[in-house]
Formats: sequence, structure tokens, C-alpha cells
Amino acid sequence: MHTDAVQTPDDDDDDDHDHDHDHDSNKVWPGPHSNLLNSDSNWWLVACMDWPRDRWIGYVSGYRKAATLIVDNVAIAGRDQDYLVYPFLMCWRHHIELQLKNLYLLLHRWHRSSAEPQRTHKISLLWHKVRPLLERACPDDDAEIVHVTRILTQLDEFDPSSEHFRYPMLNDGSDTLGTLGRIHLRGFHETMEGVANYLDAVDTGLRVMIDNRDDYERETALWSEG
Repeated sequence: MHTDAVQTPDDDDDDDHDHDHDHDSNKVWPGPHSNLLNSDSNWWLVACMDWPRDRWIGYVSGYRKAATLIVDNVAIAGRDQDYLVYPFLMCWRHHIELQLKNLYLLLHRWHRSSAEPQRTHKISLLWHKVRPLLERACPDDDAEIVHVTRILTQLDEFDPSSEHFRYPMLNDGSDTLGTLGRIHLRGFHETMEGVANYLDAVDTGLRVMIDNRDDYERETALWSEG
């Protein structure tokens, strides 16, 4: 096996055979200069993971954006849906998992209660912990919360352990996705967009509420001191 193709005179007889494999010519194998930190002059390809903003934002939004790029690509190209469905589903599920973990911490900040980062991957368990905190913070959102609960329950049934969208089988050797045979990517995407929009609005609202409360308390403290 080799990584570099060197043509010799004897190779001329194989031109027709080589032509049949031209579609593989762009497949590059690792070489001495391969490095995961290589770069070039295309500055727009440089991702800044050391930005000073809340690090949750990049993670939470990133997986959602990736799911959108996948479904849009399939819609335009009209192919590869049977391959891209797995990273598509995984991106959506991971977005929801991260957003729920993020909201759990934000809601505890709003309620002035202590909380440890959640280490579970189970959507049902995360929502079970977030929902009562959310209902206290947003008492007028009963209808929205009911619909979000229904959709998250459905998502959890498809992949209760964060393994079904990522692996073809479980540790016990059984097949994954036993309850999900076929899926319409756009229909799934639009439903998840609705859930994501609501949870994102909750995230934004909580941050504004917390910031306003902190500003008010700081100003009140300054007036008291004066």
C-alpha cells in the first residue's frame, strides 16, 4: 500500500485502467506534512473557539446550524439522504441535550438556587428537571410547554440514550432505531425548529431577566451606599 503514485514507462499500458479510477484521484492519504492544525490564506475558514462570549452559545447553536446545513444540502442536491440522516438526527438531538443543560443552569441562576452541571444524556431526564423550573419562571407558557413536552417525548423514544443516532447497534448487540424506519428530513427539521425556537427564546429571556435584575440590584446598592 502506498500514498504516492509514481508513473513509470511500463505504466503507459495501463492508461485506460487508470482512467477508470480517475474518480479516486482526489483521495489523499496522510503524509509527512499532514497536521490537524494546518492552515492556509483563507482566513474565513479559521474557527475561533477562544472567543470571549459564553461558550455554551457556540456549542448549542453550532449543532443546530449543522443540522440546517445538512437538510438544505439534501434538499438542493436531491441525494445522500440515506447517509446524512444520521449526522442530521445526531446534530438535532445533541442541540436539544445541550440547550436543556444550558437552560437548567440558567433557570437555577434566575431562581437563585444552586445547581451542578447535568451529566446525563437522557432527554427525558433533562426535561423532567428543566420543566418545573421553566413553569415557575414562565407561568404563561403552559400551551407551548405542552407541545414541547410532546415532541421531546417523541425524540426520546427514537433515541433514549444518545446512541441510536450515532451507532448501528447497542452494546448488547441489538440494532438501534428499532422504532424509526423512515423519516422525512424536512418534516423532522421543521418540527425541531419550532422546539428550538421556543427554547432559544427562553434562553434569551432568562439572560435578559438575569441581567436586568443584576443591574437593578447594583444600582440599588449604590444608592444605598450614597
